[in-house]
Amino acid sequence: MSKSQNSTSPSHKKKSKKHYQVLSYFRYAAVYLLVSLIVIAPLSAMILSKAVNTVHTAQKVMTPNSNEVFIDDSYDECSYSDFLETVKVGKLLGSVSCENVGLYENVYYGINRACLRNGAGLDSTSYLFGEGGCSKIAAYESTSFKTLKNIKVGATIKVETYWGSYEYRVTAVTEGKSVDIPDGDSLVLAVNSSAEPFSAQNGINTYVIAELTSKEVH
Repeated sequence: MSKSQNSTSPSHKKKSKKHYQVLSYFRYAAVYLLVSLIVIAPLSAMILSKAVNTVHTAQKVMTPNSNEVFIDDSYDECSYSDFLETVKVGKLLGSVSCENVGLYENVYYGINRACLRNGAGLDSTSYLFGEGGCSKIAAYESTSFKTLKNIKVGATIKVETYWGSYEYRVTAVTEGKSVDIPDGDSLVLAVNSSAEPFSAQNGINTYVIAELTSKEVH
């Protein structure tokens, strides 16, 4: 055997060993990443979803403290102008329903924990129903609006209030971080885990957009 054949043998073995060790590290990292994608990520999402649902369910039965908005469930027929003179956040406005998806919820004035704990909330910065602009209603996806994602274009949404009844036809159902508010007499329903579903700072929301088709003012 020649001298030149034996001269590189020890260093070659060392390089091979180091190369194998490096490959082992990459292999462990790849296995960990694969396990995370298959097991840990879905499990974490499931636990988080259940935790959110539990919080929202608990909020519906918790006794409010002195710092919270108090709900006014009294319901007396009155005119639109009379209502505006006395309305406060937490006041019951009426109800929103969609027979197609089995939805029926009380609607309160304002979007906050107290209102959403008891039903749906009308964004206090939006228009009241049938008054020339868009009325924006939000509720928790895990409780009040849990069936809203099943709604289809063409479905009828009914709103009953102190001062009148309104019917809307669904024109679009979209998902995203925000929604383009339609012009004219319209309605947008939103579901989200946050108390600010019309903010672009939240996650992916479901928005149901509808146009006013008829109204009957008392």
